[in-house]
Amino acid sequence: MFHIVIIKADYEGWWLFDGWQDDITERYTFQNEVEMKFKYDELINDMKKTYHSFKKGKHEMVAFFNGCDLEYCDDCGEDIQIYYTPIMLKDNEVYM
Repeated sequence: MFHIVIIKADYEGWWLFDGWQDDITERYTFQNEVEMKFKYDELINDMKKTYHSFKKGKHEMVAFFNGCDLEYCDDCGEDIQIYYTPIMLKDNEVYM
């Protein structure tokens, strides 16, 4: 099965940490790879219009953000940036 999930996290290097699946805010399911890739491209284009900035990371993953979208971190005692990243999955594994 093919999926796209959107991760909301307070770090853009989400792929470096275990448990990133806990940060999934949206999930789309597809019967095949073609449908998934089409929707992924559509989401990327929509997110480029919605968010003011983005960073490309490992494997060309894109983390979108708005500079004013901050949340307070009790552990670090400061406001931290919130990032949104769409990710393609095949059988619940990251699909490149």
